[in-house]
Amino acid sequence: MPSAKQLLLLLGAALLAVVGALFGSPWATGAGGVVVLGALAVHPAVTGPAVPWSTRLLLQGGLLLLTVAGVVEMWGWAASSFGDAPPSASELIALVTDPVRQRTQFLRQLAVASCLILACACLGVAIGRLPRDRLRRIGRAAPAVGVLTLITLVFVALLPSGLTALLGSFTNVAVAGLLVLGGYAWVVSRSVRRHGTAPITAMGATLLAAAAWLAVDDAWRSQPEPRGSDAFYQTGVSVSVAVETGPDVETAVAVAALLLGAALTVLACARLSTTHSETR
Repeated sequence: MPSAKQLLLLLGAALLAVVGALFGSPWATGAGGVVVLGALAVHPAVTGPAVPWSTRLLLQGGLLLLTVAGVVEMWGWAASSFGDAPPSASELIALVTDPVRQRTQFLRQLAVASCLILACACLGVAIGRLPRDRLRRIGRAAPAVGVLTLITLVFVALLPSGLTALLGSFTNVAVAGLLVLGGYAWVVSRSVRRHGTAPITAMGATLLAAAAWLAVDDAWRSQPEPRGSDAFYQTGVSVSVAVETGPDVETAVAVAALLLGAALTVLACARLSTTHSETR
C-alpha cells in the first residue's frame, strides 16, 4: 500500500484534477490526472518483483489507456471555440449544428470511450488471472459492494442539485449525505474485514465500469445528426444558455470516479496477485 508521501502525492494530484473539472480547467484536470495515473504505473506495489510480469503489463497497459483517454478528452476541452467566455444562444446553436464540429466531437468521444473500454478489459483480465481463492472472495464481495458503490455514486452526483430540491434545505442534504457516505463506509469496512483486499478490487472495478459507461453514453449521444432546422432542439439550446451555469459537478464526479477506481483496482489487484498476499 502507498506510503505517507505517496499517498499525499496521489491525493493532492487527484484533488487538483477534481477541482479543475469542477471549475472547467482542462489543464488542471489533465495535469492532476496524468500525475495520479503515472504515479500508479510506477508505484512499487505494481512494479515489484512479487507481481507477475503479465499482471504488471496488464495493469500498466490499463493505466496507459486511461491516460490516453484523459489526454484526448482534455485536448478537445481545451480547444473549445469560445475559451472562457460563455457563448450566446446563436453562437452555441451554430456550433452544435455544424456538421464538421459534430463529426469531430463524435470521433473524440468515440476514441475516449474505446480507450476506457480497452482499459477496463486490461484490468478485467488482470483480475481474472488472480488465484482462484482470491477470485472467489471478489465474487462474494462484488454484489453488495458493487451495488452500494453505484448507489452512492448516483447519490453524490445528485447531491448539489436534485437532492436539494427534494430534501428542501442544505442542512437536510448534508445530513443525508453523511448518513449515506457513513453507511457506505461502514459496509465496505465490514466487507474488508471479512474478505480482505477483495472488496476494494470490486469497488474500484465498479467505479471504472461506471466511468466507461458514461463515456459510451456521451459517444452515443454525440453521433452526428442534422439539427439545423430542428426548432425544438434550438429552443432547448437557447434555454440551456439562459440558465445560470455553476460548477460542473457531473464532470467532477466522473473524474473522481475514474481516478479513484483506477487507484483502488490497480493497487488491490497488484497486492492480490502477489504470492505473499493474504489467503483467508
